[in-house]
Amino acid sequence: MSYNEVAKVHKKLGTLLKKANEISENAAKEFVSQHNISIEDIINRKCDWKTILDFNRYISNSTGMERNKYIPKNIVIERINIEDIPAEWLYIPEAEEEKIFFHLFGGGYIMGNLESRRWIPYLVSNATNLRCLTIEYRLAPEYPFPAALDDSVKAYKWLLSEGYNPKKIIIGGESAGGGLTMATLLKLKELELPFPAAAVLMSPWVDLTGSGKSLEINSKYEPELVAGIKPMALAYAQTYSLENPYISPVFSDLTRLPPLLVQAGGIEAILDDSIMLAEKAKTAGIDIKLEVYENMVHVFQNLGYELSESKKAFENVNKFVQKYI
Repeated sequence: MSYNEVAKVHKKLGTLLKKANEISENAAKEFVSQHNISIEDIINRKCDWKTILDFNRYISNSTGMERNKYIPKNIVIERINIEDIPAEWLYIPEAEEEKIFFHLFGGGYIMGNLESRRWIPYLVSNATNLRCLTIEYRLAPEYPFPAALDDSVKAYKWLLSEGYNPKKIIIGGESAGGGLTMATLLKLKELELPFPAAAVLMSPWVDLTGSGKSLEINSKYEPELVAGIKPMALAYAQTYSLENPYISPVFSDLTRLPPLLVQAGGIEAILDDSIMLAEKAKTAGIDIKLEVYENMVHVFQNLGYELSESKKAFENVNKFVQKYI
């Protein structure tokens, strides 16, 4: 199992990933039992694509809901609608009213919902004292590119229309949410709308062409992620080129964008996405800070306070946020 490979370089992380894997395995067993199919049929793709998609979404949502059990009861959670987009405010009671973290969740553009993606907003609010707004953008393959981007831009415009000062807004996300964050900034530049103060990207997926060598070098640590990269990318892009800068922001003009904090794991499969993005941003004259955490995996921040590296990552997010707002 991949967590055994991780344990060879970071014992505690391997143990935590093994625990997470057990939760995923239990969710998988629940799904196949409910649908009267076998896990082998799903692995060997002997069932229809919708069943495979539902299977992955079920596991993704189940693991997210498991993390929610550790969110304190006093956390404020308020559901709203931004026109036709479901959204949710989540923040600690002491959060500053006017300072916002606009959160775009991860899930390969095909997975995730508000209920299962509360953990990162909680950790961000707890670390920064900001109020987090998460949107449930439309998912592929039912709603391919540019649906997610249209939703994120619409929600950002709503924040401005509600009177929130863009200089008091941080935009950010993890994995595909990091890629969507970059795409949103590029679209704001095109539309000549005011930028948020800065952006926080955790293991951003910004090269859907899969050109990074880390996909091969680190594949033994994250084989499931490596296997899913291409099908998720194609499900999202569909009729568009994977090199479209709004799909793969590493191929875009990054000039004039706001400051960026990029955090990545040293053994994650898409490490090169972060490195390429940072190099391109630096060349474009952007205020960019790249943090690569040794022996950490994709979105290791999900491990919260159980892991010192994750705790340190959120401390650095707070330092970055306070610098700009």
